[in-house]
Amino acid sequence: MKANENQISVLRARIVAARTDCALTDTQIGAVVGVHASQVGRITRGKFRRISESVVQICKVLGLEMDSTVIEPNAETAAWTKLQASLRGLWDKTPEGADKIVRVLDTIGALRER
Repeated sequence: MKANENQISVLRARIVAARTDCALTDTQIGAVVGVHASQVGRITRGKFRRISESVVQICKVLGLEMDSTVIEPNAETAAWTKLQASLRGLWDKTPEGADKIVRVLDTIGALRER
């Protein structure tokens, strides 16, 4: 994404602020985004010069929506990302493990409907 220095400066500040509110570690964010934790750390400390795909993906994990000039936090996106990271930690990467997690979640859903 092309951006001027002012837009990048604003984005840096918002990323740094959003990172303080995020309960995920750099490693967890990196696992969701597909980058190394050290890159997540650099980006979330504002150490970037352009808005790369990694920056965009990290913004999504942090709940920051990107449009051409405004980047606003989105609590639903942040909550969903946190949930995904938690599920990935629970899943043993087998179909059977996925089925077990789904059954547990379906049971919780049924209990909430009562």
